[in-house]
Amino acid sequence: MKQYRIGAIAKLTGLSVHNLRVWEKRHSAVHTERTESGRRVYSEEALNRLKLLKACVDNGLAISSVAGMSDAELRDTLLEFGKLESKVAAAKPSLKVCFVGNEILPSLEQTIQQYLNVKDIERYATLSEFESIYSGVEYDLLMLDVPSFSAVEAKALGACIKKVTARNVVLSYRFARQQDVSYLRTLGVRMLKAPLDRIELHTMLSDLANPQHRSAKILPMRRAPSRQFTDTALSKAANLTSSIDCECPHHMAELIKSLVAFEQYSAQCQNKDKASEDLHRHIYMRTAEAREIMETLLQSVLEQEGIDLDLVEA
Repeated sequence: MKQYRIGAIAKLTGLSVHNLRVWEKRHSAVHTERTESGRRVYSEEALNRLKLLKACVDNGLAISSVAGMSDAELRDTLLEFGKLESKVAAAKPSLKVCFVGNEILPSLEQTIQQYLNVKDIERYATLSEFESIYSGVEYDLLMLDVPSFSAVEAKALGACIKKVTARNVVLSYRFARQQDVSYLRTLGVRMLKAPLDRIELHTMLSDLANPQHRSAKILPMRRAPSRQFTDTALSKAANLTSSIDCECPHHMAELIKSLVAFEQYSAQCQNKDKASEDLHRHIYMRTAEAREIMETLLQSVLEQEGIDLDLVEA
């Protein structure tokens, strides 16, 4: 079966290399495979799908609205383009929002409704009331207002948040210890200190209003990104300094090796130290994300230099 490198796909589709990566990583628009060295390869089927997707985008559709369609649906969309926008709008689910707390300002509620186009908002006066009624519903936004909380209360908040299925959890507060605020952040909670900063609030709501964020799980227990380079491929990249002038592959490969090692170490800490399990999981996830960033940068350097690690001797 014929396979294409990302550069060839960019030329054949008219898409930039950056867009190809974003469409794959952020929108899961197309399936790719990787060589031992971590380089993307595209099949003929993937190439044809990307052409369909680009045709839809060229006609004014957002990639987020068509990325999940099958190839047949994409073809139908192009044939019936005049009717598409109304179909997509009708099919788009409304956001499910829940407020917990007595002190959420009407102005804040109004702002959220305007940004997210939400008509009905669930409301609970206290956290205990919400917990007693909660039945596993998935929320797009869970907004908690807790004027102040102690270390014990922070743990109770954390226990509740772990049980709730929510794509985004936001907690507004006035007084709390920094270590307790940091603890809740490790659970994926966005912490807003009152009085709320208008720019920060609008930035958060703008993120939530973007459809691509609706499928992204923000809360814990998400998976760490998979490795893009094997140990063998990293060793090859680390030894490239003798053949090219740029030493970036060497330094970046060594950094990735260190991050991989620390990622494994922090995963072990997470399993051993139950007293600070959330914190160690946060460290593990952030290390994995840092490793993924460095892997992407290394891949870019290799592509720029025209280096294929599959052809490099160990």
